[in-house]
Amino acid sequence: MKRLRTYERLFFLCKQRTRLKRSEQDYDRLVTNNPEFYRFTYEISDSRPANEIFGNTMALALYRDVKQIIQNVKPTAILSTNEMFGGPTGAVIRTMKDRPPFYTVVTDLADVHATWFNYYSDRFFVASDIVRAKAIDCGMDPQKITISGIPVSPEFAAPHAAKSDLRHKFGLDPQLPTLLFVGSRWVSGFLEHLAALESLSFSFQVIVIAGGNQELFNQTIRRKWAFPIQVRNYMTDMPDCMLCADLLVTKAGGLIVSEGLAAGLPIFLIDYLPGQEEGNVRFLLDHQAGAVTTDPEVLARQVDTWLRQDLDISQIIAANARHCGHPDAAPVIADALWQGDEIQFSQTVQRMPLWSHLERVAKA
Repeated sequence: MKRLRTYERLFFLCKQRTRLKRSEQDYDRLVTNNPEFYRFTYEISDSRPANEIFGNTMALALYRDVKQIIQNVKPTAILSTNEMFGGPTGAVIRTMKDRPPFYTVVTDLADVHATWFNYYSDRFFVASDIVRAKAIDCGMDPQKITISGIPVSPEFAAPHAAKSDLRHKFGLDPQLPTLLFVGSRWVSGFLEHLAALESLSFSFQVIVIAGGNQELFNQTIRRKWAFPIQVRNYMTDMPDCMLCADLLVTKAGGLIVSEGLAAGLPIFLIDYLPGQEEGNVRFLLDHQAGAVTTDPEVLARQVDTWLRQDLDISQIIAANARHCGHPDAAPVIADALWQGDEIQFSQTVQRMPLWSHLERVAKA
């Protein structure tokens, strides 16, 4: 553990204070209970002038909390993955004499809000050329923008066992086609789409991950299904779970879509939020890496086509997914932070890529 002290202060801005937590809970309620109003506020605020007003408002509301966190943690660097915290963090660090470098990882694939981009971030890590263009349009220096992809577990890029062996690990039939359904607190129509699969005439199996949605988990395990099914509320081994599957069915969140692409899975989107997730849908369709529908019967017909009638199509879609996935995004970002000229690490630690160093420490 002593060897890790150099980066114990690599600070991830997160939900450590009440007002920070509450601001995220307010967002959850808004997008869940009033998506059309969320769309309205998203669209009218997605401009540079409106972004400056919003950023100043958030800075005023969260300034003291963010300042106290930074003073207590004394971070070597700050990495933000939430657009709401850019303004408050920038407002704090601009008053510091020896401020830590501030990095932003943008976590959607195409349509991103102007709030992500503030002048105090030293570097932006983005998923695509589309997001890079938006950052430049918002006045960001092109030299500060790196197309890295959205960071996912590096296990997606590591050598892995055969699908049959991974299925055996999860108690599945090694030979049956496998669908992975991933839910969340925000997904709608989940059980209806799952139930539509009962009309299919070929044998298959399903893994369901409720994503922390306790009500969805309970409803799924209580029902008797006409096909083999494994149901989990959480999954700590998502790379192996995805790599054992043939098809991913989920909503259009930036992270889950990025994980599916990194795993080379054809992706079927059954729900999406207004605004940024509409961009994730367009990204998937433009790259021919999946499909989208909110009609359960359409999903069932498409699954029948991809997994029974025409396997060549699913293989082409899987190849497209792998082509636009970024399984190495997390190591790329970690190495960039480690190698950044702004970060002055201890002279007692040999300079090397952060990810490689952490792996050596873990093996020591």
